[in-house]
Amino acid sequence: MAGDNYKLERLTDLILTLLDAKNPIPLDELAREIPGYPDGAEARRQAFERDKKLLRGEGIEIEAVAIDGPAQFGYRINPDAFFLPDLDLTAEEQAALNLAVAGVHMGNDSGSDALRKLGISDVEDAQPIALLGSVPGLDRLFQAITNKAEVRFRYLDQARRVAPVQLRFAGGHWYLSGWARERGAARIFRVDRIEGDIALGPAGSGIPEGDVSTTIDLPGATTAREEDAADAITVTVAVDAAWVWRVRAELGDAALIEQREDGSAVFSTPMPRFDLARTWALGHLDHLSVLGPPELVDDVTRVLTLTISRHEGDGEAVAEIPESNELNGDGSRKAPVIQDRLRRLLAMLEWLATEGSATTQEVAERFAMTPEEVVAELELAACCGRPPYSPGELMDIIVDADEVHATLPDLERTRRFTASEGVAIAAAARTILAMQGADATGPLARALSKLEAVLGEHDALEVDLPTPPLLDEVVAACNGSRQLEIEYLSSSRDEHSIRTIDPLRVGADQGRWYVQAFCHKAGELRTFRIDLIKECRDLGEAPHHDVPSEPLTAFSDDGAAEVAMVRVGVGARWLADSIPVRGRRADGSDQLVAISVSGQRWFERLIIQASPDAEVLSPADLREGVRLSAQRLLARYQPTV
Repeated sequence: MAGDNYKLERLTDLILTLLDAKNPIPLDELAREIPGYPDGAEARRQAFERDKKLLRGEGIEIEAVAIDGPAQFGYRINPDAFFLPDLDLTAEEQAALNLAVAGVHMGNDSGSDALRKLGISDVEDAQPIALLGSVPGLDRLFQAITNKAEVRFRYLDQARRVAPVQLRFAGGHWYLSGWARERGAARIFRVDRIEGDIALGPAGSGIPEGDVSTTIDLPGATTAREEDAADAITVTVAVDAAWVWRVRAELGDAALIEQREDGSAVFSTPMPRFDLARTWALGHLDHLSVLGPPELVDDVTRVLTLTISRHEGDGEAVAEIPESNELNGDGSRKAPVIQDRLRRLLAMLEWLATEGSATTQEVAERFAMTPEEVVAELELAACCGRPPYSPGELMDIIVDADEVHATLPDLERTRRFTASEGVAIAAAARTILAMQGADATGPLARALSKLEAVLGEHDALEVDLPTPPLLDEVVAACNGSRQLEIEYLSSSRDEHSIRTIDPLRVGADQGRWYVQAFCHKAGELRTFRIDLIKECRDLGEAPHHDVPSEPLTAFSDDGAAEVAMVRVGVGARWLADSIPVRGRRADGSDQLVAISVSGQRWFERLIIQASPDAEVLSPADLREGVRLSAQRLLARYQPTV
């Protein structure tokens, strides 16, 4: 802790010194004036580079400027790049942003932090209507797009250099589109499959060499390789009677080419890739069979045969897989403790610069700290300032157990958004504007336009939330406290049922819309996917139920679900990225993944879609269930006598 204190003090001194610098300061001079840098030239340079990287993660760029003399370069923080210009937001625009951030959660507090920087102190505390989630590197990619900086990372075990153009949320995942230098062409990368850290080049280094107009086409729930496009194919499928409405809703009426007397039907539709067509078809299990093209039929039967073979006999015993401690609950990498402390300290100082004084308890509540932590951090900050650290150069902070008083004119202006704050507020606004009925010229759209002028790039981020056919009816029932009778297709059991439900709230998670309702058949709360509701009928006024305080999520794990151990090969890495997992660990080039199984048919669909690169190791009943499910599906392709 003591070492972190020294580093936090050094970083704070560095910010204040470089922000106030009239001329760029060489590293040797900085190291002499600011305590905490090592004596050796190389050790000093490495420590300074680490400080620059950490500050860059908070949106603070240290500029290197050529100067005369042996040092050749000096350093400064440009106030115009450090502080946020006045956005001139109207009260109506502020309120619209507030509601957007309250309604769209990224799994962290970045959106609320961004609002506070805009002077919106009374942040709405409401149930979110959409959970987008964050993934490692999302903020870095957003920063690169707004700075037009090239990014370098590893993807599918290969080094990539990309001129980034846009981030898009589609099908429950974040994607990056850009110009791939190695390929000399536009490509799409799924962000959660980027391996390791993302390196940014200088601002202006990421200009595309050609048109980046690649689109994300996701007719199914999963894809295997987003960045290696192949020729599109036209797929013809036969669908059983119970499943026709589901496929028709996916593909549209134009894809229906034959309606049979027994209620089954034939559909024909283009698919952007061969492997995507196979994954999509297998996702319907034995409700659908591929009629053509012949090479796709052969590939599907090959995969099913391999799946059956791999799941014969006993599986492999696997020790318990511990949960990773390197990720936050939202999937993002945990920041170093010192970075979290610096972020919090800067937020406190910026707020105190405008407030002047507050009770210690008020500061503690605002920044989720104890009063003792507030006193300790602000006492440290009171020792920070600019060389030569005379009383006039130190921050004017007086703190005791009850009160905090601060006079900080250097920090009265609002600091620019960090990359994570920029992503959060832009994603929230884009999500609300993407919803059906949103006002494309209203206060939220106007506020976003002003924000994007500051963030540096229009349309750097897009959110795609498809609207299921009965969403309006379910929302209306929710808002009007109406009871509904629904015909519902359970994805966990693959069966239709008639339910009477009292809808309580509607929300989006994993790219799909859900309604949480009291289900009279179950006698308790249940969550239903709205796109799996075939029909609904208003039954009149619903009885009152309390709305749960926990966020509405697609996946819930109370610890009682059966846990499957699955070996995942390179071609099925998407499996562990597509659902919450209890744990994972590397096993050579494969991964061992622990999955909570909410329903057997759901699990069978997941594994068969990932085949032949996924194998259930345990328990025996789930392993056997996958084998039998693949056998039933393969039987649809066997000739009948």
